[in-house]
Parts: sequence; C-alpha cells; structure tokens
Amino acid sequence: MVSSITSGSIEDPPTEKRSTPDNVQVKPPNNTAGFCVDFQEYDPENPRNWSTWYQMFAITAITYCAWATVLYSTCFSSGITGMMEELGIGSKTLANLGISVYLVGWSVGSLVLAPLSETFGRRPVYIVSLLAFVGFIPGVALANSFALVLIVRVLGSIFGGVMITLAPGSLVDIVPISRLPFAMAIYSLGPLNGPVTGPIIGGFVNKRWGWRGINWFIMIVSGVGLVFMCLIQESYQPVILRRRASQKRHATGDPRWWSKHDETKLPLRQRLPTAIWRPIQLCLTEPVLWFWNLYIAFVYAVLYLCFIAYPMIFAGLRHWSPEISGLPFVGVLLGNTFSVACEPMLRRLINSHPVDPATGKRAPEAAVSVIIIAAIAAPVGQSIFALTSLPTSIPWIASVIGGALFGFGNTIIFNHGLNYVAVSYGRYASSALVSNVVCRSVLAAGLVEAGQYFYTRLTPRVAGVVLAGIEFGMIPIPVLFYVWGHKLRLRSMALGRLAEEVV
Repeated sequence: MVSSITSGSIEDPPTEKRSTPDNVQVKPPNNTAGFCVDFQEYDPENPRNWSTWYQMFAITAITYCAWATVLYSTCFSSGITGMMEELGIGSKTLANLGISVYLVGWSVGSLVLAPLSETFGRRPVYIVSLLAFVGFIPGVALANSFALVLIVRVLGSIFGGVMITLAPGSLVDIVPISRLPFAMAIYSLGPLNGPVTGPIIGGFVNKRWGWRGINWFIMIVSGVGLVFMCLIQESYQPVILRRRASQKRHATGDPRWWSKHDETKLPLRQRLPTAIWRPIQLCLTEPVLWFWNLYIAFVYAVLYLCFIAYPMIFAGLRHWSPEISGLPFVGVLLGNTFSVACEPMLRRLINSHPVDPATGKRAPEAAVSVIIIAAIAAPVGQSIFALTSLPTSIPWIASVIGGALFGFGNTIIFNHGLNYVAVSYGRYASSALVSNVVCRSVLAAGLVEAGQYFYTRLTPRVAGVVLAGIEFGMIPIPVLFYVWGHKLRLRSMALGRLAEEVV
C-alpha cells in the first residue's frame, strides 16, 4: 500500500547496492576530500538485507505491538459497567470519555514523539514509548477515581500512538519495494483488528477478572510486545549510516568520514517545530487533504461508533451475556481479514491502469479505483447491520453479515486511501499522514462521546441508517479523485511552498 513512508520525511531509502567499496573517496558537504560511508551490496547492516525470517519476525513484532496499543482503546468498553458502579460514574456518556481521551492522546503522540525517530532512530523511540505505555497501565488498574483513569489513559495513549505513526515507516525500511504492498496489508491487520478484537477479548476478561483485570491483561500483552521490540535492530537507514560515519571518525581519528545524511541533520530543536506545524499546515490549506482526511476520518469514526452500537444491540436489546455480547465483532474481523486476502486481486485491478510515460509509474488515481468499490460496500454493510438490528426477531446473523461487509469496505478505504495520500505528497507524505491521524482520532473521539446520546435518541436502527446515508453521500469523493485527481494535485500550492523549505 504505502510505498515510501518514513517518520518526518518521505524519501527514497539509501541505495541497497553499490559497485564501489565503502571507503571510496568523494567530496563531503564542505567540498573537501573525504570518505563517504554508504551501504555495500549485501551489507548485513542494511535492514533490507536482513534474513527473510528476521524480516518476518520484525514485521510480526511491529504488527503485534500496533495491535496491542489499539486493542487497549476498545477493551475499555467491556469494563464500563463495572467501572461505573465502582467509581460512581453517573452516565455512560461520561464513561465513554475513557475511549475519547485515548484517541486524542494518539494525535498528540503522532505530532510530538514520532519526529524523534529521525534523530535517535526508530528502535529507541519504540522501546521508550512502549516502556512508558506499559508503565502507565497499572495507574488505570489501581485508580480509585475516574479522573485518575482519564489522566493516566491519555498519558499512556500519547506514547502508545507512536506505534501507529512509525510502523509504516519501519516496514519501508525493512521490506523491498516489490514486497511492500503485501507487507503493508499484513501490518494493517494489527491497527484495524485491534479495535474489533477489543470487545471480544475484553468481554471474557471482564467476566473473569473485572474492569481492573482488563488493564492487567493489556499490560501483559503489551509487555510481550516490548520484549519483541527489544529484539529488533535499528532499521532507519539514515541513522545507521550517520552512526557508522561517526564510528569511523572515532576509530580512525580522521574527521573526513561522512555520510550523505550528515548534511541534512539539523538540530532537533529546529526540526521539531516544523514537524509539528507542517501536518497542521497541510491539513488547513490542502483541498486534497480536506476531502481525504474527512472521508477516512469518518469511516474510521463509524468503526469506533460500533463499540457503542454493538453492546446496545446485542447486550441491551437481545439480552446476550456480557462475555458473549462482543462476539458479533467477529463479523467485522472477518471482513477486515478478507479484504487483506483480496489484496492480490486488488493489486491486479490497480496494475491494469496504464503507466504514465513521464514518470514510468502508474498515477496515484489507479488506487482510487478499488476505493470506489469499497465506498459502496461499506455503507451497504452499515445499512444491513442497522436495518436488521430491530426488531430482535430478525436473526442475529444478518447483523453480523452486515458488519462483515462494512469491515471489508472500511479496511480497503483506510488502506488505499492512505496510500493515495502518501503517494500524492511524495517527501511530505509523512506530514500528510500525521494530519490524517490527528483528524481521524479527533473526529472519532468526538463522535464516540456523542454516540451514546445519538443511538439512544434515534435507536440503533435509525442511527445506523443515518450513518450509512452519510457514507453513501461521500461516494462522490473517490469518484471525483479517480476522474480529476491529477488536476487537483497539480493545483497544490502547499507542496510548492514546502518544496522551498530545507528539512
């Protein structure tokens, strides 16, 4: 899917193959003779030369950690009833703040912590962030007030959100371009199935150990992920090469050893404000992002509204027990997984589009063709789910089938929509994607907070139909970009201004 994501900047990775040795004499940035450090052919320190099993382990570990941090966002919903009774929370709307603040924390972490990987590398940022994430969880498990629960959850989510932002860039570091779409599809199962598996797992954990036990369970699951990340080497190639050049200078006493990434390494205090402001600037000034951020954020928010609708329908109306009322989410889970299984067919549809003679590549709009299909599937699934929720005499399996179709469409919109944004914005794709993280997290947080009132006043049936109607109304967005996307991208003034900046 996304073929060129890094944290903070988007650029081609360092060359994998070199016909010249590592100590070839070149001109360093100050125009004096020196020795350029770069990767050799089959260089074991180049992440793309890692063994296949180690690459698979790294991808699995990254996917697992992303799943664990997202899982915590919705496991919370399974313990809300017990928490309300024990902590004296007055309403479910107030209790749902635990989900909303978690989503807001993601956006903060994406803006502030993710750019640190350009200076320190991905590995230390992963480890420190996961360590902090795991460390905050006991604060929720031991909390004696709901205010403390909210404070600790938002602090933990700030660090946990780093997994969502940095993970795609790590896959770009590790996986050759030819295998990247498949790797990205596999990875997407983590962050997209995390919310869905939360109520399924949380229901059984809550039944046995209560709402506090859910937090201890997540701490163990995330702790395993922390161990996995400690076993993964650094993958961000500019940092590897800068360290190699520094080691050469230290070992030889010769200051002429350098890497091509040394000259672009501005101090963190200069880069961090730009890294924070640029996603906001793009979000506010780019019409392309207005449409895609709104569209992706809305379908993502509807997914989170499911964590209000499903308990209301299956536990409240159909009177299922708490531990099994989360099982209908298996339908969404299967839909998500089936969309990934269909990725080879989707790629064939994308690759059937002609190659642009000027670039030798297919236009980004080729990927929008599959989004149009998904843009129809998602609201159809949402409609089936809503219309079969009441009366309860309708077999429950009908609602589950609707959820599966929604999950299928939702995943394709999410994956290929983000791919379109990344490809369209080139070296600034990271900033564009961070802007999307912020938009979808904030919108999902807001709708989750309003969702309890929304579903209660309208009934799940009517509320679901309203959401499906909005999704149907958004179908023209991918159609618009499929037909006129190229012209809209050519009118991007923000990219023109940003191209003049030195990062």
